[in-house]
Amino acid sequence: MANNILQLTSVELRQVIEQELAENPALEVPDEDPCENCDLPKTLCIDCPFRKEKISSDDTDISIYELEQPIDFAADAEEENDFIANVRDEITLKDHLLSAIREVLDEDKLEIAEYIIANVADSGYLEGTVEEFAMELGAQTDEVEDILQAIQTLDPPGVAARDLRECLQIQLERLAEDGGGNPVALAVVRDFWQEMLSGRIGRIARRLRVSAKDVHAGIEFVRKQLNPYPGNGFRPPFQSNSDSHGASVRPDVIVRRTPAGYEIEIVGHDRHYLSISGTYRAMYEEIRNGGVSKYSAEDKKHITEFVERADLFMRNINQRRRTLRQISMAIIEFQQGYLETGAKAFLRPLTRTKIARKLKLHESTVSRATANKYIQLPSEEVAPFDFFFDGSVSVKDMIGELIAGENKSSPLSDQQIADILIKRGFSVARRTVVKYREAQKILSSRQRRH
Repeated sequence: MANNILQLTSVELRQVIEQELAENPALEVPDEDPCENCDLPKTLCIDCPFRKEKISSDDTDISIYELEQPIDFAADAEEENDFIANVRDEITLKDHLLSAIREVLDEDKLEIAEYIIANVADSGYLEGTVEEFAMELGAQTDEVEDILQAIQTLDPPGVAARDLRECLQIQLERLAEDGGGNPVALAVVRDFWQEMLSGRIGRIARRLRVSAKDVHAGIEFVRKQLNPYPGNGFRPPFQSNSDSHGASVRPDVIVRRTPAGYEIEIVGHDRHYLSISGTYRAMYEEIRNGGVSKYSAEDKKHITEFVERADLFMRNINQRRRTLRQISMAIIEFQQGYLETGAKAFLRPLTRTKIARKLKLHESTVSRATANKYIQLPSEEVAPFDFFFDGSVSVKDMIGELIAGENKSSPLSDQQIADILIKRGFSVARRTVVKYREAQKILSSRQRRH
């Protein structure tokens, strides 16, 4: 559950909270006046501008016995803040994969990776074979296969699969890594695919040494929990007006400049007004303290299950808040030059691996926390988190800016540009400069000389 909560956007988080409130009687929002604009409880309204008391940024965990400090899912929305901002380009599945794979592979493997990703359909499936790609690229089949497997580790799970079986197997293996898998389902898809399609449940059960009921449950898990079209599950962040020229997105993190430095708000994530029901809490503590005679076994199970589920839900949400805050603070510290100037030339090379090492987190945690999320900067520009990790984009922009500011009578050569970028921390070869310069339709230094 923790990983699932972590990768939710602010809009998705709101939906999950509403669902959990509907399903868990031990979780509640204290009574309060509704928002004047939408009639929702203010704690669930992240759109309407209303003022609320600022809360401490203390990160202390909520204990099952110390639930006086509830959780608030309302943003610090103030009249002057625009929570809907426009981005110029819609992020496609291919854009997402290209950005993510640059954090995984060395530069010399990116050409093959980009070619493979160009052959991923919108449904998420790979169109073409490894052998065909190797022949067209003049590469070794084993090398192409290794790079394809690296792409298949990216989100959404199952992407770049060659067929349905591989797609489902990738998803089941990912779920197993996250502790939410089904071993029987994985074994059936991986080892007994044809038997499953033929309905030979008894044979599968005997070979796996499990009951037929377990096999049926595994197959049902595949049907209900997996996505046969992983690309269809990828979508750009929240759009409020599909007819607009740009995609409207809601920031998940807002950064404000204050006299004391930068202030970070995790949208919809303050810690007031979501708590465990007082009635359920009292009954739970009574059961834990030995007063069990007045409750039936079924009542005890019901109370304990829902109270502990509510507490775990709250802890996971708080963990999401802390992780996003840590990552955002690290990015701000690292990219302060860009935040202060707005000039892409001041973007420093940054990877999720570097952030993970600094914060002592797993790289996959940083990837899940920032995937499909947006950050609103002090300038009120809204950018995807990927913007700060996409080294190739910043290098391309820096090349353009260096050439725009050069002495026209003595323009910079490609090697001189590469040397400047290396001094700024970018490991860039001359041929890379040539590629990015030509991609921007910029002439060579000889042709630029006046």
